[in-house]
Amino acid sequence: MAESGAVWRNWSGLQQSAPARWWRPGSEEELVALLQGSTGEVRVTGAGHSFSALCQTSENLVALDQLSGLVSHDAGRLTATAMAGTPLHALGPLLWPLGQGLINQGDIDAQSLAGACGTSTHGTGLGLASFSAQVRGLRLVTPGGEVIDADSETHPDILQAGATSLGALGIVTRITLQNRARYQLAEREYLLPLSEVLSNFEQLARDNRHAEFWAFFRTDKALVKVLNESTAPPTAKPRFNLPVDKVLDITSRIAHGVAGADAWMQRLLTALHSEVRRVGRSHEIFPSPRASRFNEMEYELPLARGLECVEEVMATVKRSSLRTLFPLEYRTVAADDVWLSPFYGRDSASISIHQHVCADHRPLFDLVEPIFWKYGGRPHWGKLHSQDAARLAELYPRWDDAARLRERLDPQGRMLNDHLRKLLLLP
Repeated sequence: MAESGAVWRNWSGLQQSAPARWWRPGSEEELVALLQGSTGEVRVTGAGHSFSALCQTSENLVALDQLSGLVSHDAGRLTATAMAGTPLHALGPLLWPLGQGLINQGDIDAQSLAGACGTSTHGTGLGLASFSAQVRGLRLVTPGGEVIDADSETHPDILQAGATSLGALGIVTRITLQNRARYQLAEREYLLPLSEVLSNFEQLARDNRHAEFWAFFRTDKALVKVLNESTAPPTAKPRFNLPVDKVLDITSRIAHGVAGADAWMQRLLTALHSEVRRVGRSHEIFPSPRASRFNEMEYELPLARGLECVEEVMATVKRSSLRTLFPLEYRTVAADDVWLSPFYGRDSASISIHQHVCADHRPLFDLVEPIFWKYGGRPHWGKLHSQDAARLAELYPRWDDAARLRERLDPQGRMLNDHLRKLLLLP
C-alpha cells in the first residue's frame, strides 16, 4: 500500500518530512516489488522514536507497522524470530507464553524491533548488552530487491553489520533474537544525595541486575532505580497513580517560562517523590510512561570514566544559566562485537541529557557534547549529536568493513538521506 501527501514526524516532533511516496507493505513480497519497481532515495521508519534525522526523506518512506508479529521460536535455544515492525511492547507478551523473555530492555517500549536493533537501543546492567548484541539472525531486503537471510554461518558479515545498520544496508524484515527463560522483576526506585550515589554506584551496579540513576542539575538529589529477579507474587496496580509524566510536562513548561523556576520545580518534584516498589513480569516492569515529550542526546563512554564524566557535566551545567527540568540519566551497558554498535569492544557508561520540547535543546546539548568527546564518547545513533564520518571513523575499528559492505549492498546509495551521508560518507 502506498500513499502520498502525508507528513512524517518523529515522536518529539523535531524531525519531519513530506515523502513523495509513503509505503506500508503488508508482506515481504510486496516490499520486494516496491523496491524493484521504484527509483530514488528510500528510508524506513518504525515507531519514530529516534530523535535524529535517520528517517527523513522527501522521496520514498517505508513504514514497517504492518510487518509485525511472531514468526517462529526455538524452545531449546531460547530464540524467537519476529517481524521487524513488531513493537517492543507487543514482543514481551508474545514471548511469555513460549516461556521466553527478553534478556534486557530499556524503559521505553514504543520502538519497533528493527528500530531498537538498528540503533543499538539498550537498557542497563553490568554484563548486559544492547538489543543489537542479541541478534542471532536477520532477513534483509536490499535496495535492489534481493532477499538475504544472514546468521553466524551464512553471510556472517551481513549479520554483524545488519545488527546495527541504521537502515543503511537495505530493509530488515525479520530478526531472530537470543532470549532467556521468562522471569519476573522487582523494582525499587528511591532518592539519595547525588554525592552518595556517585560514591557508591559501582558497588550498586555490582549488587543489582539492573541499576541506573537520574541526577537533577539544580538540586543535590538523584533518583535511583534498581531491578532484580524475583519470585514474589506480582504487586497489584495501585488504585491511584500520581500522573508523574503529566506533572513533568506542566512543570517543564513553567520552568522554561519563569526565570529561576527550574531550581524550585526540581526541588518540588523531588520532595513529592515517594519510594516505588513493584513486582511483575519483566516486560511489565522494564518500561515507564513517557508522555512528556523531549529531545535527547546520549553518548556511550568507556565505563571506567563514566562517573568522572557525570561530575564534569553536572558542574558545567550548574555553572551555566541554562534552564532544564529534566535530569541526566546514567546507565551501564556491556561490550559487544557488532561492527557499528557504540558498545563495540568496550563496556560502557551511557549518559543521556534531555530537554523538553517547549525549549530549544541546542544551547544545552552544545554545551555538554564536547565533554562527551573529551571522554572518548560514541554517540547513540538514534539520539541527537553533531558528529560526522571523519570523526566517527576514528571511533569504530570495523568502520571500513561496514563501509565496504554497505557499498556492495547499496552501490547507488539509495538508502542514504542527507543525515546518513554526513554520518557514513568520508569527504
